[in-house]
Amino acid sequence: MTLSAYVSFTPSLGLGLVLLVFVVHHISIIIYRLFFSPLAKIPGPWLTRISNVPEANALKKNQRTQWVTSLFSQTPGAVAVRTGPTSVSFNHPDAVKAIYGHGNAGEGFGKSSWYDAFSTTGESLFSTRSKKRHAMKRRMVAHSFSTQSLLSFEPFIDQTLETFVAKMDHFADTAEPFDIYFWFELFTMDLMGELALGKSFGVLEAGKPARYSTLVEQSQRFANHSGLLPFGKHNVQVMSWIPIPSIQKLYKARLEYLDYAKVALEKRFQEHRKHNLTSGNPRQDIMQRFIEARDLETGRQMGFDELRAETSSLMVAGASTGSVTMNWMIYYLCKNSDIQSRILTELEAMFPDNLAGEEPLSFTTLNKLSLLEHVELECLRLHPPIGYAMPRDTPPQGAIIAGFYIPAGVAVGVPAATIGRNDAVFTCPNEWNPDRWSGKFDDLSAMKNCFLGFGYGSRQCIGRNAATTFIIKTIATLLLRYEIRLEDPDLILATKEFTILKPDRRFNVILHHRDVSPP
Repeated sequence: MTLSAYVSFTPSLGLGLVLLVFVVHHISIIIYRLFFSPLAKIPGPWLTRISNVPEANALKKNQRTQWVTSLFSQTPGAVAVRTGPTSVSFNHPDAVKAIYGHGNAGEGFGKSSWYDAFSTTGESLFSTRSKKRHAMKRRMVAHSFSTQSLLSFEPFIDQTLETFVAKMDHFADTAEPFDIYFWFELFTMDLMGELALGKSFGVLEAGKPARYSTLVEQSQRFANHSGLLPFGKHNVQVMSWIPIPSIQKLYKARLEYLDYAKVALEKRFQEHRKHNLTSGNPRQDIMQRFIEARDLETGRQMGFDELRAETSSLMVAGASTGSVTMNWMIYYLCKNSDIQSRILTELEAMFPDNLAGEEPLSFTTLNKLSLLEHVELECLRLHPPIGYAMPRDTPPQGAIIAGFYIPAGVAVGVPAATIGRNDAVFTCPNEWNPDRWSGKFDDLSAMKNCFLGFGYGSRQCIGRNAATTFIIKTIATLLLRYEIRLEDPDLILATKEFTILKPDRRFNVILHHRDVSPP
C-alpha cells in the first residue's frame, strides 16, 4: 500500500502517525517475506526476498541468465530459486509442464506484468497477456506460417541468400579471415526487412548495419528494465522518468525505433495499395499475410498500430535470434569436423547436380536432413537466444509446482538456459552432441519437454518453422559451397547477455571454395 493510500484511508490521523503506520506496515511485509512467506523456504540470496535489486543489477551487467544459473549452482540439486520478492525460477521437467503446458497443465498461469513493457503501439502476439486475445491473434496469423506460406516466402529467402553468398565468395576468393556473425546479422536483418516490411534494408550490399538494428537491441533492453518495476502497465512510463543517462538513452532509442517502424510500415502499406507486383497481385510476404488476416469468428482485421507492434516483434524474433543461432552452428561445426563431414555427405547425395551450391537448395528436400536440424536443436539447447525465464503469474488459488506450494500472484518460470543443461534429462549436459536428438541414448520425450529454445506450449514461437527454413537453407548452402574453419582452432566461446544471449567475443572464420571437380 502506498503512502498516499494511507493518507486517504486515515484522514483523522496526524501525519506523523500515518508515517509510523506506513513504516510499520512495510517492515511487517519485509519480516513476512524473510521468515514466514511460503516462499521463504526457497533458496536464494536473502536480498531477493525483499528486493528486485540483485536481478536488476545482473541485467545491467548483461549477466541476468548467468546470475540465475549461478543461484542453482550455489545450491546443488535445487529445484527452485528465489529471484525476487514475488518471483521464482524452476529447474525441473515437472515445472515446464505445470507452468507452460497445454490443457489443464498451465491452466490459470497468465503472463506476468513483465510483458506489458513489450507492448509498444499495441499488443503483439508475444506481448499480449490475455489468453483469449492470444488465441484470437494466433488463429488470425496461423496461415501466415503454414507450409504453403513458407513455400511462397522461399523466393525472398533465396534472393537474400544470393546476395549473402556473393559476399561470402569474396572472402573465399581472398581467404581473408572475417567475422561471420557480423554478416549473419546483416543477412537476417535484410531478410526480415523483405518478409516483414516488403523491402530489405540494403545492409548486405552496404556491408554495415542499419541504425534500426541498434535501436531494436536498445529498445528491448529498455523493456527488460521496465519489466522489473512493480507498476504493471505503467512500468514503461515510470521508467521513462528516471533521470539516469543510460536509461534515458535506451528510452530515446525506443521512441526512435517505434517511429522507424511506423515510417517503414506506412511505406509498406502504400506498396500494398499499389499492388507492387507486375501480376497485379499483392506481394506474398509475412506482412501481406498479416494485412489480409481475419479472425474467422468476428471477421476482425488488425489495425495499423497492431500491425506495427507485430512488425516490431517479427524483427526481433527473426533477425536477432536467427543470426545468433547460425553463428553457434558454424562455431560448433568447425569444432566438430566429423559432424560437418556427415552433413556434407548427405548434402552431396541430396544434390548430386549442385555440388558447389550454385543453385538455391530446396527446403522441401533439405527438411529430410535430420542431422542438420539436430545441430540447430543442440545449439539452441546450449545457447537459447532468451536464456532467462519467461514469467507466468500463479493463479488465484496458488499452485503446486515441482513439489513447492507457490501462492497466488507470484511470477514463476523456467530459464531455458538452465533447464537445457539439466543433468537429470541430458547425458553430459555441457557437451555439444547433436546425435542426442536422434533418441539413441537419451529419452527423446523428456528432452523435448525440457527444450525451450522456441518456447513451449500454446505460446511457442509461431515462426519456428519459418526460422528453421532460412537457418537450415543458409547453413546447408555454406557447407556445400565452402570449406569453413576457425582462424583460431583453439577458440572457446562463452556467452554474454544483451537482450539475447550472444557470444562473449567476436571471432573470425576462413572460407575456401570446395573442390568439386571429379578425381
